[in-house]
Amino acid sequence: MFWFCKAQLRLGFFVVSTLGLLLPAQAQDSLSYGEKKTAHYGLKAGVNFAELWGEDAIAESDRKVGYSFGLYAAFPLTKSLKLQPELLWSLQGESSEKKGRYDISYLNIPVMLKWTEGRFYTEIGPQLGLLTLSSSKGVPQEESLSDFETFDVGINLGLGYEVFDDWTLSLRYGQGFINLVPGKDLKNSVIYLGIAYRVF
Repeated sequence: MFWFCKAQLRLGFFVVSTLGLLLPAQAQDSLSYGEKKTAHYGLKAGVNFAELWGEDAIAESDRKVGYSFGLYAAFPLTKSLKLQPELLWSLQGESSEKKGRYDISYLNIPVMLKWTEGRFYTEIGPQLGLLTLSSSKGVPQEESLSDFETFDVGINLGLGYEVFDDWTLSLRYGQGFINLVPGKDLKNSVIYLGIAYRVF
């Protein structure tokens, strides 16, 4: 497990660093003189309220409480618009008091467009997820799922508020587009409440 976490961390820094080399020059070119600002990088963590959405979801299920954490990089495109790629490890799934729960984790890569107005912002962007773990506990055999798809694709919508200069609170909703198991109408749905810290 330790080597897997180290591999994920290395991948995270590689992705953010690569984006950091490719995106800033293009972003800075689109700014008018006097509006240019430098890119910044930081850490994110939060709580997920997740469920599996669709006709084949567990009946009478509740949103499962999970968590996520990772890295982000923000590049200014204009005075009010930023491009923010992220790399987040996210524990999702579904939970039911009567029929058990699914624990499904992803390495998610959202790419968000953020529109800022003072200390508030709104955001929208696509997300690619790489399955890292899937397990179940207490799920009836007839409703058990296997052979989860390796990738998930979805979209995120959110809003946030800069509490302090380096600290931001955010609320985000993510909806998956891909059925998680072949032949099943079953997609990810996640409400995320998080905090971000600007490191540099």
